[in-house]
Amino acid sequence: MGAAMRKVEGWGWIGVGTTEKGVARVVLPKSSKKAVEEALRDFRNGVNQSLAENCLQAISRYLKGEPVNFERIPIDWDFVPPVHRSILLTLRKTVPLGQTITYGELARRCGMSRAARLVGQAMAKNPVPILVPCHRVIRSDGSLGGFSGGITLKRKLLDLEQRMQRNSPPTEVGGYKNEAC
Repeated sequence: MGAAMRKVEGWGWIGVGTTEKGVARVVLPKSSKKAVEEALRDFRNGVNQSLAENCLQAISRYLKGEPVNFERIPIDWDFVPPVHRSILLTLRKTVPLGQTITYGELARRCGMSRAARLVGQAMAKNPVPILVPCHRVIRSDGSLGGFSGGITLKRKLLDLEQRMQRNSPPTEVGGYKNEAC
């Protein structure tokens, strides 16, 4: 498994962990490099290192305000329970940059009309935030709901996407084909 990390001005330290199958972990911005290193401790043997570096570069560009198409970055879904995987894939495929969806609506799109709480659990356990944009899922009353990176970061990501949506279309990332979809 490979790992890459860097500091992004205005955001903090971010990281990516990969396996031979794809990206298995995205570490949301943290204030210290040590915190990211700890989160990626299981991803330090260099497997698929080029994917880790390319994905990290794409996330860095995104955080700097450049729309990026993450759909072609392969994700290793082996660490995600099947029901959560289905929810996360539906989110990834159906909620574009700059848009939001409620937990209940995402449950309906997944064919589980009464499973808003299950959707919330899948969002909370999403190992690859940003690549699978769980920050775009909000409560039915329009409030933000939870987020593994905290509400302040969720608001900052949504605001960033609103600004990007007004500017330019997303760019492709490294020619990777998403094998999970």
